[in-house]
This record gives sequence, structure tokens and C-alpha cells, in this order.
Amino acid sequence: MHGGQSVKVGVVSPLTNRGIGIQSYEAARNLDASVLHVETKDPSAPSHPERFPGATRTRWAQGLDPRIVIPWLRNLDVVYAAETFYDRRLTKWAKANNVTTVLHANPEFWTGADTPDLLWSATPWRQDVMPHHTEVVPFPVATDRFTNEPIFRRYDDRCRWVHIAGKRALADRNGTDALMAALPLLREPALVTIYVQHGEHPSLPVTPPHVSVCVAPGVPANYWDLYNGQDALVLPRRYGGLCLPVQEACAAGLAVLMPDLVPNGVWPGPRVPAEFLRKVTMPCGRVPVYDVKADVLAAAMDELADPVRRAEVQGESVAWAQAHSWEAQKPAWLNLLSR
Repeated sequence: MHGGQSVKVGVVSPLTNRGIGIQSYEAARNLDASVLHVETKDPSAPSHPERFPGATRTRWAQGLDPRIVIPWLRNLDVVYAAETFYDRRLTKWAKANNVTTVLHANPEFWTGADTPDLLWSATPWRQDVMPHHTEVVPFPVATDRFTNEPIFRRYDDRCRWVHIAGKRALADRNGTDALMAALPLLREPALVTIYVQHGEHPSLPVTPPHVSVCVAPGVPANYWDLYNGQDALVLPRRYGGLCLPVQEACAAGLAVLMPDLVPNGVWPGPRVPAEFLRKVTMPCGRVPVYDVKADVLAAAMDELADPVRRAEVQGESVAWAQAHSWEAQKPAWLNLLSR
């Protein structure tokens, strides 16, 4: 710390609408951080520099420009990044300037190449194979983005489901295929909205007349609008740690349906039995992925079609989000960052 002042935080962010972009955006906003905006050349994930007009901007081209990054670092006490610093040299530049580095790793991408001072994981998933000094530090929920509508929502007699397919990750991470297999088996009326990114489109099954499915290409400009007018999130994800859509859905007051796998017990809501499918090679090594049976998933969705049961689960979602909000968790975060 400089002269006993409050900790000066920097956040490395691509400022996109993808997971890392949203995570680092909310961290920077809630920590009043100085932002290093890393522009990447991915046309499918445009950046949004308007979110932090005063950010220091640098382009990523096989690495970062030290002439831009090092002067930015010199004004800070600690630098936070979600998943990646974009350049392995950044931790060395920070150390040379007495700046602490914190990496919130996604375990499937952890290779040991980065050398942060503090290594965090947002959930207990794969904690047994992460380095021994890894701390589980949950990522707070940006509850101020959402207005919780009344829990008993009756738009019509159908349960309105949302599924975030996004950009299809390795091994169908979000379980879009599992959902497709379940939809024809639903017995209760349902309206299912599936959000995909940039031109991806799942092949839709033939469903009975009481089940309507629509695919929404792209994501809204504001990620919190994904959940408008929805009752419940169905996400039969096959593996993974932190899941921002689940946290966002809780904040929006939706019921959440997921498989019964680590770390999904950290979030509220009913869980569907899952079975081991296979191991898939990821940057970190071989990772087990799981599957849920179509009839079991359909039955669990039908159970949440009951408005009384669903309202109970929605109430649990809202209570969980409030307890894990930035407002509630920020003091603990600042304490960790200032050590």
C-alpha cells in the first residue's frame, strides 16, 4: 500500500460480452479499478470501450506492449485478471514495480504458465489438482443490474425457460445437446428461448404442440436483459467451475436447474442426476465430462412448471444472490487484495 491509502486496483479486461469480458467488467466497476483494455482480434467478440472511457488501451499481438502496460502498472498496488493476463511477462513487470498480481483462474485452462502472486479459483471444482496455494474465492454477483420482478410471475400458463448456449465451448459444456434431447419429452407447457452467439444454431428437435422453442441469435447489448420475462434457467452443463449465467439468473429471480455435479451445489435450486460420459483433453489435461438423461431432465423441468414449486425455488435464488452480491462481498475482496 502507498502511504496507508486504500488499495489501488487495476483490472485487465477485453471488455467483450463473453465470460471473461463480463467478469472483468464487473470486477473493475465494483472495485473502482483502473482498466487495461486489451483489444483482441476476434471479430465474433467485439469490445465495448465505452464501458470505461478512461481505460488504458493496448492491442494484443502475440503479447502486450510493455511501453503501455508498465506505465499503467506503476500507479497500482494490485492487478486482477480473470483467466488470463494475456502476456506471461505482465507478472514480471508487476513484480519489478512492487505490484501484486491476482489471477482468478478457470481450472480447465490452467497450465501453470502464469505466475501470479495470488492464484484464485471461484469454486471448489478441480481444487484437488490446482496448485496447493490456490484459494477458493467466489466471484460476487452484480445484483444491482437486476430488478427482481414479483416471484409469482404468471405471463400465461407456460413455464418460460431460458438456455444460454452462447459460443459453443469444448465438449458442449453448457449441455445444449442434452437439452435438445429432453425437449420432445416435456409433458408440461413450455416456452424455451435459446441464446446462441454469432451464427451458431443448434439443430432443433421436433417438439409437441405445447412446447415452443425459439433461438435468439447473438446476445443483447446488456447481458442482464437475457433474463427478462423468463421464469427459469435450464443449464445441463457437462463440466466447469464458475458459471456467470447461473449467478445472473439467480439475481434476476429465476429458478435454476443444473446437474448434480461439483461445484453446482454452491448455487441454489434443484439438481438433476448426472453420469460420467468420458474424459476430454483440455489445456489443463484430461477432464471428466458428464451427461444427464433426457427423460430425467424433462421430468425435472416438468416439476418446475408447477408455479408454487417454482416460486419457492425463485425465492431461494434471490436470497442467494443477495447474500453473494458485490455489496455483501466487497469488504472481503478488498481485504484479500490488500494483503
